[in-house]
Amino acid sequence: MKEINSLRLKLRHYALLLILNAFANISFAQYVIKGTVTDATTGYGLPGVNIFLKGTNIGTITNVDGTYSIEIPAKKSVLVYSFVGYKTKEVDITQSSTIDVSMEVEVIQLEASVVVGYTTEKKKDLTGSVAIVNLSDVKDLPADNIIKNIQGRIPGLFVTTDGSPGSGARITIRGTGTINNNDPLFIIDGVPTKSGMHELNAKDIESVQVLKDAASASIYGSRAANGVIVITTKSAKLEKTRIEFASNWSLQQYTSKLDPLNTEERGRVYWQACVNDRLSPTNPIYNYVWNGDFNHPILASITYPEYIDPNKTMKPADTRWFDEISRPSVLQNYNLTVSKGGDKSRSLFSIGWYDNKGIIKETHFSRVNARFNSSFNLLNNRLTLGENFTMSFQQEVLINASDVLFTSLVQQPIVPVHTEDGGWGGPAPGMTDRQNPVRLIEDNKQNRYKYSRPFGNVYLQLDPIKNLTIKSSFGIDYSLYYARAIQKKYVSGFLVENNNTLTNNMNYYGNYVWSNTATYKFNIKKHSADFLLGTEQIKYKSEWYSASRQGYVSEDLNFAYLSSGAKNQLNAGGGSLSTLLSYFGKVNYSYNDRYLLSFTLR
Repeated sequence: MKEINSLRLKLRHYALLLILNAFANISFAQYVIKGTVTDATTGYGLPGVNIFLKGTNIGTITNVDGTYSIEIPAKKSVLVYSFVGYKTKEVDITQSSTIDVSMEVEVIQLEASVVVGYTTEKKKDLTGSVAIVNLSDVKDLPADNIIKNIQGRIPGLFVTTDGSPGSGARITIRGTGTINNNDPLFIIDGVPTKSGMHELNAKDIESVQVLKDAASASIYGSRAANGVIVITTKSAKLEKTRIEFASNWSLQQYTSKLDPLNTEERGRVYWQACVNDRLSPTNPIYNYVWNGDFNHPILASITYPEYIDPNKTMKPADTRWFDEISRPSVLQNYNLTVSKGGDKSRSLFSIGWYDNKGIIKETHFSRVNARFNSSFNLLNNRLTLGENFTMSFQQEVLINASDVLFTSLVQQPIVPVHTEDGGWGGPAPGMTDRQNPVRLIEDNKQNRYKYSRPFGNVYLQLDPIKNLTIKSSFGIDYSLYYARAIQKKYVSGFLVENNNTLTNNMNYYGNYVWSNTATYKFNIKKHSADFLLGTEQIKYKSEWYSASRQGYVSEDLNFAYLSSGAKNQLNAGGGSLSTLLSYFGKVNYSYNDRYLLSFTLR
């Protein structure tokens, strides 16, 4: 009887295992989908197409003839097909085990026009390395400098700044090119310039393209040794009167910051360093109570003198210098654009205001931009007259943010911000000669510079016959920089300045550019080519002066002028003038849109 019961129990176990196994097979059944991915135009198979099951990490790629095979856990799913230069496609999986897909060329990518040199070319016809910035990715970022916003979005382009509100951006393309100057050449609406980009209103920019290698940038000659950044500003479209207003308000602050040692921690570290070197930790600032045993040192306590300076004006403190000099930064940006476009004429006017109160206290940068462009079509659209002008005004408080940040990290926390009598705290005997970072801010917050820059061009374009375009453009790029700053007298610990000094600086820079080009394009069956011939003349002029005096009764800039100084009058100045005349040409040839040849001479 026991044997029968045992046999029944075993049969039940086997039956249960068979049932569980059946359910497992149903739950984890794999379906194989096969097929071929082809070009919708040519019908050829596409190798390397990425195929994955939507919402999972299950995927594969097509082989050299465009065929593929993929295992999926269920047929009620969606397969996604993606390939560079083609439109991404999603296909619902049906009961069929074979899915063939034809992919269409992404026309937007390959047919897009790119400004290269003095002409535009289709992206598919480029032989050089050109990167196009997708401005939609940065349209909501703070608009002080468009170049800062594209950092990390273009391979090989590196941008560094000092963090102050109106600072320019140091740009390198594919590494350091020269020892003294690594700035790329900027082309703004056809006008070459080396000036900074922070004068432009980012909301006025239509496109940014980076010419990274010699093949794409050689048309500009030696000036393009460090690469070229081509900027095209917005113009009116074919539409009725359009009014746009955009505003942006944002807050910036440090997400993480260095946390230097406080007064007690710094004292303990100094004691430990001395003990490690078997040196006496005797110090005019810190008094240590310890057992004096270098082999088994034990620190009982740290005491401080009543005053840390011989004049008895500074009591020991525990100053958090970084907190004393920093604050949340407020950015505001407002922009108004009015445009109108028709068959015969188009025009656009924009005005923008940008304001940034920096993270370092009292730093402040503001800018006003006004821009106008228009174009007129005459002689049945064979002749086009146009212009594009920008005027920029900006000012900034002259506080050296780098110095303030550095001293806030290295100044000892035992030093107070102010002395007992309201003066400036500073280094005491036994300390290094580090400035009080709060004093650096307060003594310079009234100093500022003003900068104005008119920039733009007028042009005439004639299309006398089909495929032939003749264009003449005259552009200007002028800038005027003016600064007044006073260095005040001060006593900050053992750092003393007994003289105040007023300095005036003015820099003027200007150049005009006159360029003339002729382009011709033709297509014969599978052959296509375009020719460019041109000449360009650029005249550069710059002047500068600097003057200073000392001995002012009042250190208020409203009363301190050069004629008011009592002593040590100094002045200097200079200038330069140069001209560049160039002739250039370029030939692009394409056979069957597959084989490309480009030749450039300047």
